[in-house]
Amino acid sequence: MRSDVATTTTVRPAAILPIDGRRPTVVVSPGTARDVAETLADAASQGLAVAPVGGGTSLALGNPPQRLDVGLSTTRLDGILAYEPTDLVVSVGAGARLADVQTVLAAKGQTLPIDPPGADGATIGGLIATGLAGPKRLSSGTLRDLLIGIAVAHPSGSVTKAGGMVVKNVTGFDLPRLYLGSLGTLGVVVSANFKVLPLPRADATLVTHFPSLDRALDAAQRVRTSRLQPAALEVAWLDETWLAAVRLEGRETTVRALETELHALLGKPDGTLKGAESSRWWESYVNHQTPRSTDGAILLRCDVRPRATGGLARGIVGITTELGLRLAYLAASVGTGSVIARLTFPPGTGSAFALQGLQNRLLAVADHVTILASPTEWKHGLDIWGRPPDALDVMRALKEQFDPWSVLNPGRFAGGI
Repeated sequence: MRSDVATTTTVRPAAILPIDGRRPTVVVSPGTARDVAETLADAASQGLAVAPVGGGTSLALGNPPQRLDVGLSTTRLDGILAYEPTDLVVSVGAGARLADVQTVLAAKGQTLPIDPPGADGATIGGLIATGLAGPKRLSSGTLRDLLIGIAVAHPSGSVTKAGGMVVKNVTGFDLPRLYLGSLGTLGVVVSANFKVLPLPRADATLVTHFPSLDRALDAAQRVRTSRLQPAALEVAWLDETWLAAVRLEGRETTVRALETELHALLGKPDGTLKGAESSRWWESYVNHQTPRSTDGAILLRCDVRPRATGGLARGIVGITTELGLRLAYLAASVGTGSVIARLTFPPGTGSAFALQGLQNRLLAVADHVTILASPTEWKHGLDIWGRPPDALDVMRALKEQFDPWSVLNPGRFAGGI
């Protein structure tokens, strides 16, 4: 890499965890957007492959990289760049950790209403790149709904900006969303702007255990079709039991009234958590969904139309039982169409062939199946993103336009992009 970029810090390769068994030869930590762009241009001129890394919480997500030469850490691109509490907008560096951003916003009674897995260590840029979301997407949406502006560095050596710091700004509004979930294959996010919301004054979670999945789904469906509008509504297999969890947020009087209505609908819950205790429960619950490399477990996400969430959960459990797999964790986000499951093969039976077979079976009951994490050797020869998306040709064209040198995360995205 170029030695004349004084503000680009070179650190030990071991500072970045391996990505599907590969470690970069060098790790750099640029301090400005311009430094990032110059680093990428330098890599393009030398034919090097670059992997952007934020908090490193989701490095297991993606196909194995075709090449990996340079790890580009965003840790120095941190901090709050601009914050207008009265306008409900904030601009942050891509390397800023979500937990730190939330602390600053909370001091003004505001929040980014998202609860992704690994939130303590996840960075803003990483969350944009992976597109991961948590249970609160039922009520608050995802980063896609909050993102209003973005700055991105490209292998051409340029830094492009789209959107702005005004919530009603429409110019370039769709371009920021283009990078959401692209796994860093189109550019390196260096900063992003978001609209923020007032922090709920009260937070309560009601958890009820059930003897079967069907009973838990029936209870959740009653909540979903009622006049209640929970912040999150989940059916889960957790700690060897089925449960339904309902999160309520709002004013104190509103939350108390909703609790009373929920009691009338489902009966008295097994547990009611308030305030910080409620937040901690959900943090622990969603952290089971963090894509991390494991010795033998598989973490996968299946998606269908929201109304079919219950049928999808039943289908996953049925296939798991039929194939003799162990279901360690399942989270069905009722009303969003997403089910996340952690499975393990019987000892000695796991392989790339077995994983491919499982993915194919699940595609019979789901529209999309993404393997969020698995042993590295099982990922070779298959596309962890499932069946090719309808827009694959468009995605390839975008990759060719933004990164014709295939510098950024080559091979890691859908279709081997």
